[in-house]
Amino acid sequence: MIKYEIPENLKARENIIKRTFRYSNEITFKCEETKPWDSKLGGCPYLKNIEEYPLDEDGEPMIFLAQLNLSEIKNLNDLPEKGLLQFFIVNDDMFGLESPIVVRYIEKYEEDETQLIKENPYENSEEYKEGLPFLNNGKMHFEIREMPMSSSLELFETTYKNELSEEEYEKLSDDCYSCDSRVGGYPYFVQNDYLGFSDEDFLLLQLDIDDECGIMFGDSGNCVFSIPKNALKDKDFSKVVYDWQCC
Repeated sequence: MIKYEIPENLKARENIIKRTFRYSNEITFKCEETKPWDSKLGGCPYLKNIEEYPLDEDGEPMIFLAQLNLSEIKNLNDLPEKGLLQFFIVNDDMFGLESPIVVRYIEKYEEDETQLIKENPYENSEEYKEGLPFLNNGKMHFEIREMPMSSSLELFETTYKNELSEEEYEKLSDDCYSCDSRVGGYPYFVQNDYLGFSDEDFLLLQLDIDDECGIMFGDSGNCVFSIPKNALKDKDFSKVVYDWQCC
């Protein structure tokens, strides 16, 4: 586990800071071959037949962004213990920002590759490739991290502004820079917290800049998928909200 080290000049405020701690699963990517049910960036989703592949409102194939195998993710009690989560966005020049997304939960899956589609039926077309926010498909690897609240949240100010001195507040703001890719924990917003992420929300997926797979949303940007915890408890993934921002 990656432990969070409270800065020396904030040790006196340790209890205030620790009460916001959450666990996340930090993601690293490797350009490796994946099984249909693996946690992955791009490539081919777990798919039994082509008719299951999501299409946008114009009947065009959506971009398969990522898949999470929930059995590979640890210490996040809000998530289901097993199953697959798949993330699809509309293929346009805004990475589907203003269009409906599809987040699909597959509770039970089989591991017989002979019964599954092994290649994304659309990813070799130039039109599909042009819309991708990454250069290479990759396998996800996870490491548990302990993290304080992200200073990019509106919630950060309301939580700490009256609890810390101005100097302490600035120091903690500088230290709580929550970039990188992850599941759980807190999101990082490049510009503003337009989603209004709160204590009652769960970070389902954050994809940030990555050299291995060439992830990049716009100009040095990232994307965030968030869901209310009560919807997550009910496995209602129609309530997922999506945002991406860049410099």
